[in-house]
Amino acid sequence: MEWTPEAIKAEIDYRQAALHEDARRVQEYYRNGGQPRSWWHRMTHRHEPEVPNGQQAA
Repeated sequence: MEWTPEAIKAEIDYRQAALHEDARRVQEYYRNGGQPRSWWHRMTHRHEPEVPNGQQAA
């Protein structure tokens, strides 16, 4: 796969949108009275965005 400037920008935008969504979800969690989780819980219960399946998506 060749990384064109457009593809790089699209990847950056995609990742930035995922980070913003994650931050929004965390803020909502704490606003609704959620308690901080341990580092172990955060590492083992990650909420990853849906990612296309490699070469099959191309």
